[in-house]
Amino acid sequence: MSTRCVPYCRWHLLVLALLAVSWCGVASSAGTVKQGLSSTESWVGSPIVLSLIFENAPQHDQPMVPDVPGLSITSTGPPSEVSSFQWSNGNQTQQSTLTYQFRIDAANPGHYTIPALVLNADGVAYSTEPIALHFRSSAATNLLLAEIQGVPDTAWVGDTIPATLRILIKPFEDEQLPDRVLSTSDMWRQVKLDACQWGPFLKRITTIQSQRKFPPVSVVQVEGDTGKPERWYAYDIKATIPLLVAGPLDVTSILIGMNYPVRIGRARDLFRNPFSSLTITDSRPITATPKSTQTIVAPPPATGRPATWAGAVGDYSFRVTASPTDVGVGEPITLTMTVTDRSPQGADLDLLQAPLLHKDPSLIAHFRVPEERPGGVVSGKSKTFTQTIRPTSIESTTIAAIPFAFFNTTSGEYQSSLSSPVPLTVSSAKRVDSTAIGGVSAVAEPTTDNVTEVRGGLLANYTNAEQLLARAKPMRGWWLVVVLLVPPLAWVLATGLLNRVNADRNDPRRGRARQAARVLAARLAESLESPEDTAKAIRSFVADRLGLPTAGLTSVEAVAAVAKLGNTTLGNELHTCLATLESASYAGGQSHVDPEAVQQLVKQLEEHVR
Repeated sequence: MSTRCVPYCRWHLLVLALLAVSWCGVASSAGTVKQGLSSTESWVGSPIVLSLIFENAPQHDQPMVPDVPGLSITSTGPPSEVSSFQWSNGNQTQQSTLTYQFRIDAANPGHYTIPALVLNADGVAYSTEPIALHFRSSAATNLLLAEIQGVPDTAWVGDTIPATLRILIKPFEDEQLPDRVLSTSDMWRQVKLDACQWGPFLKRITTIQSQRKFPPVSVVQVEGDTGKPERWYAYDIKATIPLLVAGPLDVTSILIGMNYPVRIGRARDLFRNPFSSLTITDSRPITATPKSTQTIVAPPPATGRPATWAGAVGDYSFRVTASPTDVGVGEPITLTMTVTDRSPQGADLDLLQAPLLHKDPSLIAHFRVPEERPGGVVSGKSKTFTQTIRPTSIESTTIAAIPFAFFNTTSGEYQSSLSSPVPLTVSSAKRVDSTAIGGVSAVAEPTTDNVTEVRGGLLANYTNAEQLLARAKPMRGWWLVVVLLVPPLAWVLATGLLNRVNADRNDPRRGRARQAARVLAARLAESLESPEDTAKAIRSFVADRLGLPTAGLTSVEAVAAVAKLGNTTLGNELHTCLATLESASYAGGQSHVDPEAVQQLVKQLEEHVR
């Protein structure tokens, strides 16, 4: 048995040795850089693909192709990677290839040159040769046309106008076809939808493409090269064009491209269609750009322009609600403004801006209004804005009608839609009974239990005098106790710290609550005796300690949150302090809050608000 094992073991060791030699022989060939072109000539609208290939060069800079006037050069995305292994004489060679690709297209026919590229790989600079390209005109007015129809002669900046993009295609003719011409659907399939430039019609064409439908098509008469009318296919795509710039309406950025059939032939697919069928065997790229329209876009006139106008053009209705309506001086009131579009062609509500409330004389006379304009939310044909204002005196008893100004394109004049007035109740220092906020009841008096006094102090707990007089025995083996207890205690402490970190990560309110006192001290130091900043710092401290949203927390809400903790006295003191600070901030008065009183209030808040 042993005699048979020896040859087997020797053979096994020989195989391992060969594998070790083979793996030690794995190598990579020297790095190289190459370039490739799909073609040096093409048509406008049919891009040429430039490939930059890095072989066995893992350390290299990402290649960049410089801009060339008249050319559009775009990357196709991340590089493609291919790896392979080769065996030769017991050695293994690894090949790794990274290929970057760029699409190159021209706006106009002509000759173009891309300068030499410098590509760095593995610390070596490689220089390519200049690339000469030639783009031929792909315009074929006898085969493809594009027109913009249905636009008015005059329009206004900020308005939207309806328009129709009509694509005219001459059907391909061949006697082999049943009707001698390709059908409307077959001709539309030759349009390169993803390669076209659709401009304002992109959204509509994307919808048509996602639904796998064709645009409405009709057969029209087009004058041919010989002057005789020809039957063409007309595809109509409708959309609205937002007018953002004054001047002639420019639609030349729209580019329609297709592969026009040149030849058809018989094709046979043994799996799908065993019988021969007609198919397009050759085609050529053609493009078309619509001609400029006669539409002139003018800016709305400066004469008669309201101060609160924010660029709205069209026809709108306006509605405003306010909440709360029972506030103190300086407390925030949220205005909810809803603008509804009544324009026949529909407005682009994404571009619609809120009115300039800080320029409304009737509003700023009694309220403090921020100059920042809020963003809005679009829902159907309406857009809603929210803005916060603060009353500056007890005379601010009504939010007067707010105008929403717009330029009416039908009448050619500025008009305004007025909201309804909103009555208010404003008090100078609105004291809130903390027992009535949030349904909090008054704090009950602490109950006491009858306690029987035991004479004799601690001795009354013991009945055996020998236990009191006995000496404690010294602990032996303390080092063993330390050795046994230190690792578990360290594990407990580490676990507690980790759980605390995870808890803070899962619930950020815990971290805010622990750091609230430090953040409050920093904010008070930066307030520089500003009543507004001091009140904001105190409200933020309450929000941080109780896990409430900091942004938009009002004084009433802060007092209510403290009152829910059951401290009636602290809630009243907080309300008095915040009311005085905000009154001094927004009503133009002086603060009557003693800094020491503020510090005392802060100290009580840090102690009781948890």
